[in-house]
Amino acid sequence: MVDKQTLRDAMKKKDGWWASRFSGPIANIFLYFIAERKWITPNCITSSSLLVCVVSCILISTGITHFLFLSAVLIQLVFILDCLDGQLARYRNESSNFGAWYDRVTDRVKDFLIYFSIAWGHFRTYQDWKIWPLAMTSLFFVYLFDYYVNQDIKLEAVKRVDEVEKKSKCPMTMSLNFLFSLGEKIYKSVPLLQFHIGEQYLLISIFLTFNQTRLLFYLIILLGVFYSVYWPVSKYFGRKPV
Repeated sequence: MVDKQTLRDAMKKKDGWWASRFSGPIANIFLYFIAERKWITPNCITSSSLLVCVVSCILISTGITHFLFLSAVLIQLVFILDCLDGQLARYRNESSNFGAWYDRVTDRVKDFLIYFSIAWGHFRTYQDWKIWPLAMTSLFFVYLFDYYVNQDIKLEAVKRVDEVEKKSKCPMTMSLNFLFSLGEKIYKSVPLLQFHIGEQYLLISIFLTFNQTRLLFYLIILLGVFYSVYWPVSKYFGRKPV
């Protein structure tokens, strides 16, 4: 018998906006139907997510408009399955080092496949070779952001924010503190800017739907440049990156 409370508890308590509001709850509905099917393992779900991603990327690489819309829907399914594997592991208490490693590796493989297929589909349609450096730069920032979020960055804070406010009136410190506060307010009020994997996939789906791949890469590069500076600097000055 499926324990509904345990189902709800299987969802991540702290997750990205899109995962919390959409993909996670839908994955939790799927979890209800597979939770007691022992032959379906978390690693099977992870593999299924990768397989759906491959199908989506094949559609994207054609550059055909109708296929782009279908691939945008499939990419959302990819992320729902991405949420589901973790929920299933937590529900059954089957989390493992291999499962965590496999999930992370397949995430990076999917990132590469998605960005490569978007660039290839655009190139096939428009013969625009400039899309390749845009795609490579976008993927670089996606990988860099993943490192910032998931790795323990050993940057020792110079001063805590409360100490700065009490003991220091340095114009530079006050200016940085103001900029951090302003950035945090904007970040929290515009969820798409959070740039976690769920928000990345949402942006990809939106821009694929309207066949605006160049704009997608420009936006990702812009966000990537911002976060590649914001995260280490905020850690350095004792702020907790939001």
